[in-house]
Parts: sequence; C-alpha cells; structure tokens
Amino acid sequence: MQRGVAGGEALVIGRHVYGNLYDCNPGILRDEAKLIEIVRNSAKVANATLVSISSYKFGVNGGLTVFAIVAESHISIHTWPEHSFATVDVYTCGNTDPEAAFNYIAKELNAQRVEVFYGDRSLRR
Repeated sequence: MQRGVAGGEALVIGRHVYGNLYDCNPGILRDEAKLIEIVRNSAKVANATLVSISSYKFGVNGGLTVFAIVAESHISIHTWPEHSFATVDVYTCGNTDPEAAFNYIAKELNAQRVEVFYGDRSLRR
C-alpha cells in the first residue's frame, strides 16, 4: 500500500480541514437550529453546494452532531456543551475553500482556542 504520492499534477483535488474547538459558547453548542444554520452558512462560505443536512441530539442536555452532505463531500460539527468543546470536519474537493468554512464555524461557536489540521486528499500522477 502506498502511503502518499508527492508531486505531480493533481487529477483530483481534495482538501481536508479538521480540528478541535475549545472554550466555545455552550449555549450555541446545545442549540440545534443555530448549529444547522452555522453549517448551512459554512457551505456557502466554502463555495460548496449543499445537498442535505441532518442532526442528532444526544439526550436533553447532551451534545449534537450536525452533518451536511455537500456535492463536494461533507461538513460536520460534533459538540460537547458540558465541556465547551466541539470538533469540526470540512472535507471538500474542487474549487472550494474548506479552510474558510472551518474558520467561519470556529468564529460562530466563539471558540477561544482552536487546533486545526490539514490533510491533502488529492490524487496525483
């Protein structure tokens, strides 16, 4: 199994921006409608085409998962309001800006500390 291919022209451009958001506003992390709105807007910020959006609430006071399928891949937020913590995953291909979407989400959740990671998921020859 080949671990990665360096160099060469990209036949498929895939960019993955993901990370951890600390000291977020716990009220927002519990607000299903607000998180859906944030994910919807983040797709616009990324220049991605929203296909569908789903959410799941973990109990009355628990966290949420909001997951959007975009034509270019996906955007997700997972929240732990009791810890003021969220994880975010933005993976897109094509002419999109997943970093802008990630940064938008971090700002909207009022994250005081952000860990961000980047993955190149492109196909190169």
